[in-house]
Amino acid sequence: MSRPYGGRLPEARSADRRGRLVQAGIELVGTHGVSALTMRAVCREAQLSQKFFYESFTDTEQLLHEVYRTTLDDARHVIGAAAAAATDRSARTAAGVDAAARLVRTDPRVCRILLMEPIADLRLRHFVRDFLADAFGRPRTETEVGPLRAKMHYATTIGAIISLFIEWSEGNLGEDRDAFVTYVTEMLMASPVAAANAGILAP
Repeated sequence: MSRPYGGRLPEARSADRRGRLVQAGIELVGTHGVSALTMRAVCREAQLSQKFFYESFTDTEQLLHEVYRTTLDDARHVIGAAAAAATDRSARTAAGVDAAARLVRTDPRVCRILLMEPIADLRLRHFVRDFLADAFGRPRTETEVGPLRAKMHYATTIGAIISLFIEWSEGNLGEDRDAFVTYVTEMLMASPVAAANAGILAP
């Protein structure tokens, strides 16, 4: 039977250490990129000895995957909460885009982890592609327009959205958030592939 130490059970202390490692990973990847995610750097950021790293993760790649999943889950929670009160698809999409636009300006780490690093790091890109497909499904219009054309349409639209959000997060598109949200929403609503998979933006 587990005994509490300092008023906390071992399971709670282990979960706390895991959370600190994930947050350290978010800070490192979100600020400096995937290349900064070394075991020594993570443990230093989390203020934990390296022996505790293996308590939660087999290697830094597994931690990197958790960094991505955690950041995406947190972002979807914020975006979904903003979109929940909307009454139709267009309003939900606009609310989700607006929340995402505010989020990446408030916390640029989100944009780097979710959008920039998967482009720069091949291992992360492969993981993200498979993870998103498992989590949200393949493009739902494949049966309508054919798998190859659907994939190309999806890649074109999503690539443009990613580029827009990167430019927005870096301040290269000015400060008119309403104009940005309107433009991105119109792109999403005009694309049957992207609109059909809008659950990535608003669960």
